[in-house]
Amino acid sequence: MERVLVIDDELSVRELCRRALEAEGYQVKSVSNGRQAIELAKEEPFDLLVVDIRMPGLSGLETFQAIKKFSPDVTGVVITGYGSMEVAIEALHLGFSGFITKPFEIDELITAVGEALEKKRLDRENARLRALIPLFELGRTFMTTLDLDDLLKQVVRTVKQETGADAISLMLLDKDGRELDVRASLGPPQPGAKEFANWVLEKGRPLQLTDENSAEPRLKEVMERENISSVLAVPLTVKEKLIGVLNVSKSKGERPFTEGDLELISILGGQAAVAIENARLYQEIIRERERAKTLLEATFSGIIVVDLELRIITFNPGAEAITGYEADRVLGRPLPEVLGADICGEDSPLQEAINSGQQIAPVEVTITGRERKLDILLGITPLDDSYYLLSFVDITKLKEVDRLKSSIVANVSHEFRAPLASIKAYTELLLDGLDEGDRALRQEFLSVIDRETDRLTSLVNNFLDLARLEAGVEIKREPLLLREVVDDAISPLETQVREKEIALQIDVPSDLVLPADRELMVIIIKNLVSNAVKFSYRGGQVRIRGWEDESCLLFSVEDEGIGIPKEELPHLFEKFYRVYSTTESGIEGSGLGLVLVKEAVEAHGGRIEVESEFGVGSRFLVRLPKS
Repeated sequence: MERVLVIDDELSVRELCRRALEAEGYQVKSVSNGRQAIELAKEEPFDLLVVDIRMPGLSGLETFQAIKKFSPDVTGVVITGYGSMEVAIEALHLGFSGFITKPFEIDELITAVGEALEKKRLDRENARLRALIPLFELGRTFMTTLDLDDLLKQVVRTVKQETGADAISLMLLDKDGRELDVRASLGPPQPGAKEFANWVLEKGRPLQLTDENSAEPRLKEVMERENISSVLAVPLTVKEKLIGVLNVSKSKGERPFTEGDLELISILGGQAAVAIENARLYQEIIRERERAKTLLEATFSGIIVVDLELRIITFNPGAEAITGYEADRVLGRPLPEVLGADICGEDSPLQEAINSGQQIAPVEVTITGRERKLDILLGITPLDDSYYLLSFVDITKLKEVDRLKSSIVANVSHEFRAPLASIKAYTELLLDGLDEGDRALRQEFLSVIDRETDRLTSLVNNFLDLARLEAGVEIKREPLLLREVVDDAISPLETQVREKEIALQIDVPSDLVLPADRELMVIIIKNLVSNAVKFSYRGGQVRIRGWEDESCLLFSVEDEGIGIPKEELPHLFEKFYRVYSTTESGIEGSGLGLVLVKEAVEAHGGRIEVESEFGVGSRFLVRLPKS
């Protein structure tokens, strides 16, 4: 639940904002001036500030800047009078995500806060996606470095490059798991780094500090003594076992680390921890060959050792987990028989190692797992001219995430581009006076702008609704008369129904009661009926039914429209998926409506079913529990 701090010297404004935002589910606190806001923000974290520009003492902009110094991820909405638009624009440049002008409506406040927090969530998601790129590259680099000291130096160099930290230290626990030893560092000496690291060891979680919010006196003293303004320290863990701590800091005057920086080094630290463990295991193999099998089984990465005839002689648990094969069923079998012929093909890294006798850096290859094809990073190390060690990690999900990210960006860009282009074009026509004073033509232009604005608003609302549902929205169940909910949901569709001359047949008993969340039920019904109308032929019929049986309440929407090909039915509830026949016919849509419906239905503990015949029509059936 997001936390909001309202800062305004007018009690009536503070109370209005607090009540309106609490009704939307936010945790809200309010203060009357900037000094109080700064002190409260040092004690409690807030996601968003609602700030009046003009206040006695510190202005809203000065207050926001002061809080931003020690809480860089906080965002804000500024409140301004009509005569302060230049100041509002300055506020946007300083990092505010939006502004509202006095006097304002509650809906304006809720919309501005919602949009600002959604932007913050999207920024966080972008940070996660950004973190995947160095993670992927680290996989290549780390897997090629089996010398532990070289690996640790590479880790701190990478962290320096990605975070811009002034000082970095990587500490590993000794064999007893009690004392930390600095094994690699960059920047000026950090005598106090172990204080932060010991805190991480004690608490078992990451540490994020600025010189403004350091709660523990001993840590604050270290920061002041060593001229440090911001600290991040993350545990390095492998299989829930703590092996060390990665510590980074910035000097006073530098911009503090953000939550995105913390997430980035947490991911990098996780990858480094696995690589460190792999390097340690490899050194143990060199030192004590007789313990090789035991040590190999401790690593997360897949490790396979084959002899000169490519028969499998070691197949560790990591290899089992990645490929789906059990070790006792593959030992002694030829490697190509298990993982596919491409594993040792003419241009494969294994064949290159055989030909050159040299270690081969990890490269992307595709292998055959027990159930499906897998993308892996595979490195090859010859062992004593008698064996070959194959070390690999599964990057299938990373590549799927990358493909999904590209798909989402492409789809979102496409869906927003069309209405924005129309709005821009017709606005320019009006600005250029091409309506020539013709009121009818001007009205036509404005109608297009209005329609495309509604379409754009609908797209944004769909994205926001989907984000809420995927985040796990709290269901507010209450007894609902289903017929009343149906009437409310289809009311905004009257124009759409009238334009296509659709006959709406509603067969829902007036006394049928359903315990459900009203807002989510409106989303379900509105999207199903809107789709039915959209994909119906002109002059067709759409039937809405509601009834109950012994176990559940049922609701269906049936049309006599273009229908859905059988082979496309399994993809209906995928994000941005649109049936080919609808895109070919020019029917607009974002591919999110049915995703929203499915998420809302499942949030109630129900399920949705679909029956369709191409060219004949479709029927969507929703089953919801009675309690």
